[in-house]
Amino acid sequence: MRGATPFADAQVVVLSTIDWDAAWQRHQIFAAQFAAAGREVFFVENTGFRDPGLADAGRLVRRLARLAGRPGAAPQGVPKGVTVVSPAVLPPTKTAFRVINENWLVPRLTARLKKQGLRPGPIAVVYVATETTLAMLDALNPSLVVYDCASHFAAHPGAPEDFGALEAKLLARADLVVTDSKFLYDRLAPRHPRVVRIHQGVDESFFAAKPPSGNWDSFCYYGTWVHELDARLPAALAEAGFKVALSGFVKGPPPELPASVRRLGPVARENLVERLQDFDVFLLPHLLTPFHQGVIPAKLYECMAMGRPVLATALPSMEEVREHVYVAATPEEWVRAARDLPKTETPERRAARIALARKHTHAAEFARLEAAMLEAWDKAR
Repeated sequence: MRGATPFADAQVVVLSTIDWDAAWQRHQIFAAQFAAAGREVFFVENTGFRDPGLADAGRLVRRLARLAGRPGAAPQGVPKGVTVVSPAVLPPTKTAFRVINENWLVPRLTARLKKQGLRPGPIAVVYVATETTLAMLDALNPSLVVYDCASHFAAHPGAPEDFGALEAKLLARADLVVTDSKFLYDRLAPRHPRVVRIHQGVDESFFAAKPPSGNWDSFCYYGTWVHELDARLPAALAEAGFKVALSGFVKGPPPELPASVRRLGPVARENLVERLQDFDVFLLPHLLTPFHQGVIPAKLYECMAMGRPVLATALPSMEEVREHVYVAATPEEWVRAARDLPKTETPERRAARIALARKHTHAAEFARLEAAMLEAWDKAR
């Protein structure tokens, strides 16, 4: 099978950990780039990792609506060349669920993919190790397996007890392992012969943002707000008199913040720069949890491309870019760093951020990914 499909003609199956209409992440970015490069892409939405909770109710309702074919339930903003597939599978958390998935639901899902045009020998891009994804690989018999490990799922509080064994099986199947953060690279490099670091990068549109006002008084967190973020930090800025906004989705209970903090709903990605360019500073208020050890924020190079200062907690991934970001731990330190911006911000720092982002555009990162995949393809043969 490995020799049956030329690399340039191989279709791509993305086994994602998110649904298409979630916040725009590397799953959709790489899928869209594969399609723009002329490949047919089948984007299989989240097949599950943990038992769902109340916070997942909206997502599950959307999934059922899509499976039922209800008008208006189809995912939005899907580029030409990408087929989004909503899987009808059970969470791979219980033995009975895994048996049902492997023997009934996964074969039905792969049959749907073939009916929609999937040919033998695709490239499989996998985002997490579960019994479902391993069963999918058995059913698909891909020509190339890429494990795109962009999260420290081993430390996720909802990870199944046998995650280590499942990941070991995926690593044995993978021809190429991709990570974004140094932490994840250091974790996986001793366990696989071909591990590369590739960020998803930044869209060119972010470089067109107008310069910051220079007042350094307006702060924004944008993206999906989840409980793994520290609401005390933007709250402290607001209480100190700064203008603070949250832009995007809120997953789970809304954060407890002062009434002065503006809540801005999600915006289409093509309008994101227009919204963000009115802010002077961007926020990365991550809690320092074991799971976040592997996080390198997807928006990091977007913030830098706009030339804005970034105020962040001390994620391991911030060490490599420490000269370009402001790292602070406590609410008091965040307020102090914000008040010092008129003294610490310079045109040279802004130019350095933009120059670093230029090295990490979507095009540059995708070229690295394709080159690594081609090398792995050749070595697999």
